[in-house]
Amino acid sequence: MKKTRFHFLVAAVLFSTVSCSDTFDTSFFDKEIEDPEIPISGIPIGYVNYTATQLFEELNEDLTVATGTDDIITFSYSQTLDGGQNTDFVNVEDQTFNGNFNLLEDSGLIGQAPYSLGLVPDDKVEDSFKDIQTLTLDSDLTAADFSSGTFTITLETTTEAQTEIIFTIPSFKRKDPNEPGLIENPEYPGSYCRKFILNNNSGSDEFTIPVDLNRYDFDFTYTNIENDPDTKGGFNNIAVQLDATVTFETGDLVSSDDKLTYTIALENPIVNTAEGDFKKSGFNVSSQSFDMDFFNEIGEGSLIFEEPILKLSATNEYGFPIGIKLEGISTDATSNNILEINAPGIDPSDNIAENTDTAAAGDYYAMIAAGSNTAVSSEITLNSNNSNLAALLNEKPTQFILNVAGTSNPNSTTTNNNFFNISNTMSVNVDVELPLHVTFDDVTFNPDPIKLDLGDDIQDNAKRLSLRVATKNTIPFNGTINMDFVDENENVLFSKTIQAIVAAPVGTDGFSIYNLDNNNNLIDTTNNSVINAHVPMNGNDFAVTFNESEIKLLSDAVNVNLSIVFDTDSNGDGTATAVKVKSTDQVRIDLALKGDLKLSKN
Repeated sequence: MKKTRFHFLVAAVLFSTVSCSDTFDTSFFDKEIEDPEIPISGIPIGYVNYTATQLFEELNEDLTVATGTDDIITFSYSQTLDGGQNTDFVNVEDQTFNGNFNLLEDSGLIGQAPYSLGLVPDDKVEDSFKDIQTLTLDSDLTAADFSSGTFTITLETTTEAQTEIIFTIPSFKRKDPNEPGLIENPEYPGSYCRKFILNNNSGSDEFTIPVDLNRYDFDFTYTNIENDPDTKGGFNNIAVQLDATVTFETGDLVSSDDKLTYTIALENPIVNTAEGDFKKSGFNVSSQSFDMDFFNEIGEGSLIFEEPILKLSATNEYGFPIGIKLEGISTDATSNNILEINAPGIDPSDNIAENTDTAAAGDYYAMIAAGSNTAVSSEITLNSNNSNLAALLNEKPTQFILNVAGTSNPNSTTTNNNFFNISNTMSVNVDVELPLHVTFDDVTFNPDPIKLDLGDDIQDNAKRLSLRVATKNTIPFNGTINMDFVDENENVLFSKTIQAIVAAPVGTDGFSIYNLDNNNNLIDTTNNSVINAHVPMNGNDFAVTFNESEIKLLSDAVNVNLSIVFDTDSNGDGTATAVKVKSTDQVRIDLALKGDLKLSKN
């Protein structure tokens, strides 16, 4: 069972009642009760002193309690969104394109007939055929490199004459300049270029060869190779050139309509790197959620965080900006559970922009910047000025849900110069910071019950007991403990309430105006002693009293069910106000015991 510091205070009440005839053992306490230093009414038990940080660390063992600006206590929660599942972000589907040419159109031959030597000069015809093919893609690619896949070239001719083809693809650049089986085309040095010979007096012929895509870099910018020089500036284009030499022999059946056909088939292409304009494409971001442990401890009451912050700290290795759609952020509260952006409150440094890519009003992007093949960091800040974040938290959600989606080139209206690498990643650290600039209005925490095993001899030690409590406090909230003593059937035997902390007043800045000096004297901001802030050792409001009948019932009690109620009525006028809690704010609680007791001589 997890023990809070309020468990320890309650334990002081209980162990005091049963330890009157024995030495008082404080080993149960996380922080031992110290020996008393000041004279108090009754039998002095001692005192305990702890800071506001220690108090809230005990509310939940998984809660991260840190300090922020001005030493204000801050609760923080973190989660990471992964944008690494985008290896196929730039995708090239299987596709096939082809072209055909009239191989002998300019040969002077007419009709179809067996060839006779001398019909054309040197019994040979040469021609060059150039073509630009366009890939069907979602992006406008200017360059790419494939990690796997093939392109398969098929050549076919309908003539019987021997046909030699120098097949050049200027768009395909060899990674290995000495790749076996290839030749050099002086017009396009370094490009794919291969010699093919089709038939030799054998009728129509076809030749097919597969080629690994990963042996080439791809230039998709050619727009025209008919002119000299070639023109570029395009995208998704593949330039093809076929230089054909047809050599005739007697008897070859030839026709002025004979065709040369080529086919290039891309199969299973996997993009490794790519450049171009990736336009507005969906970008995968992992969905995550995280528990708000602090709110798991809260029961009834109103809680207002005045300055909550949700930060998205993104590291983007991709060569394109990414917009995270903020409408995917929500909580598990039953109402008021969707994040909404308040446009007038957006500061340019918040990196939040209205989503102009959709017609839906109220949609906003978290804008994640990009570099040129280098990691770039961006920080997006959501707060009570630019969103309803405070209102979401006021509903006391127990879970934050990050079901977000991404878009490349958000809000872009021009051509984009993007880069992609399959090994790139994008990560987003999500940090929720809840500075304790808060308003508590009867906010209730319900710690684990305290187990009891007091036995019957308690009735022999006391007839009436009263634990007296006095505090010196610089924390600007009140704390009241409600205790239900229950039997094994969860029946409430009796209940007790004690005000354990009395709020220190605050200044106009929201901070407590009290401090404890080195001598544990309570002083104000002018270093004057504050006598009346030490709650006196009298009055039922600051005591727990057990009468004889309740002491008898204690032997049947097996658990003490606790509820701890906080409020920030720091001015004592019944109105909860916003206060700021520092990590160094602290409270000292002095304990004394009074009643009809049986004391041992020890």
